Formats: sequence, C-alpha cells, structure tokens
Amino acid sequence: MSQNIPIEIFGSPQSNFVRAVRMVASEKGLAYVHHPVRPHSADAFAVHPLGLVPGFRHGEIRLGESQAIVAYLDRLRTDPPMGPAGSPVEAAEIAQWTSIVATSVDRIIIRHYVVPYVFPKTADGSPDRAAIEAVLPELRHVLSVLNARLKCRDFLASDRFTFADALLLATVSPARRFTEFDALFVESAELLRYFDLHAKRLSFVETATD
Repeated sequence: MSQNIPIEIFGSPQSNFVRAVRMVASEKGLAYVHHPVRPHSADAFAVHPLGLVPGFRHGEIRLGESQAIVAYLDRLRTDPPMGPAGSPVEAAEIAQWTSIVATSVDRIIIRHYVVPYVFPKTADGSPDRAAIEAVLPELRHVLSVLNARLKCRDFLASDRFTFADALLLATVSPARRFTEFDALFVESAELLRYFDLHAKRLSFVETATD
C-alpha cells in the first residue's frame, strides 16, 4: 500500500485504548492523523463495526479493536514489534499480559474506579462514593499483582516495550489524579518505578491529555 495514504486513528483522546494505539504508532515512527471522535458517532461507525473506539483507517482498510489495529501496524512496519512476536513463549507472554490489562486491569481501574468519578450516576452528579469504595479491594489486589510482576523488570511482558506496556501506562495514568488510587500506587514501589521510567517516553508525552 502506498506510503502516501494516511494512517487514521479514530477515538476520544481520553480513551486508554485510543491512547495506547497512538503510542504504538509513535513508537514505530509512523505518522498518523488522529480524529477525536466519540463512540457511536457516525465517524466511529464508519470504521468500527460496532461504532466503538479506537477505530482505524488506512486507505480502504478499516479496523476496530486495539489489538487488531496493533497487529496491522506490526505488519505495516515490523520494527519494533509491539504485539505478540519472538519465540513462542515470548509471544504468548505478550498476548497474556496484553489481555490481562485489556480486560481485568481496565475493568477495575477505568470502568469501576475512574468512571464513578468522571461519569457518576448519582442524582447530584457528585462522585459515586459507594461504587468507588466497593472497588478498592480489587484495586489494591490488581496493583499488588502488577507490582510483583514488575519486580526487577523494566517491561511488563517482554525484554522490550510492547503494546502491553503502552496499554498499562495509558490505563494507569488517568487514575493517578484521584486520591485513593495514587496513595496505593505510590506504595507500589516497583510499579511506580516502572511508570516513572516510561512516562518520559516520547510516545507517552505526545499523547497526554492533561
């Protein structure tokens, strides 16, 4: 496919999945156009079958779902690989940790902790304290799992930066502005070291929303 055809990434810049895909493109040195569209908008439906984000377009190629987009980008430019690659064990580790972050970590940190702050369902629009308090034990547990995994490691899933790292950074970052999370996070010494190390990456800085 011609290099003159623009890579287009669709989705709200605040979305952790959108940010992670943009980080992958940046890590690969791929120029792209970012369209900050909302889920279920006409623009989102134009590229994602369910109108979700992120969405992706490259000429006639239209894709939804972050892992599918990363797989495409990995074949568009193979170096550095960001999705599952390497030996069977390495590829499986990358797939495993990407899945853990995309499902369990995202569910706990974003869906059940950040959302009750940012999009509460309370009558007066104040943070949903009941929902926030209810998820704290799970939040503490998932941070302890990540902290243990990162002991003596600079990367989550491999000996190099992968999509699993991009997604973890993008998932952790928006929660740090809230008191309970940041207190637990700062107590997680290995996770804090890891975050501080990679928060300096150009791909992370370029995609910041605050």
